[in-house]
Amino acid sequence: MKNENTEKLENQPNPKAPDEPKKSKKKPVKPKEVKSVQLPVLVEFMYTISILLLIVLALTVIGISILNGASLFTLVLRTSVTIFVMGGLLIFISSQVASGLLFSSKVEQEEYERKQSQEIQNSAGIEDSTDFEEINKAEAS
Repeated sequence: MKNENTEKLENQPNPKAPDEPKKSKKKPVKPKEVKSVQLPVLVEFMYTISILLLIVLALTVIGISILNGASLFTLVLRTSVTIFVMGGLLIFISSQVASGLLFSSKVEQEEYERKQSQEIQNSAGIEDSTDFEEINKAEAS
């Protein structure tokens, strides 16, 4: 006993299949590896110390509030004010450290580029950059 649906499917003509299946010559697409960005050691250290200090401070405030028998509202208020104030200070300190590190990196990069340009000028036989500018002005005239 066959089902009516299977009989109908058997009676229908099959769609034309290609004689030879075409093989795709494309290589499988590999997702690009995203390199993680690592912060400089000093910034990472400051961030880690800030978080740990904030957690320890909050736990200390909670512990002292419980030992003194403070109400739940007072406990939450003290802890949130402590986290807000100390978190703000630690964020400010961390941002100053990161800003100083970026500034020193920028100065170092500019100094390296200046030395490279001086080496290029010396190898080309140009003694002073003002002479180089005068040559360019003379050529432009």
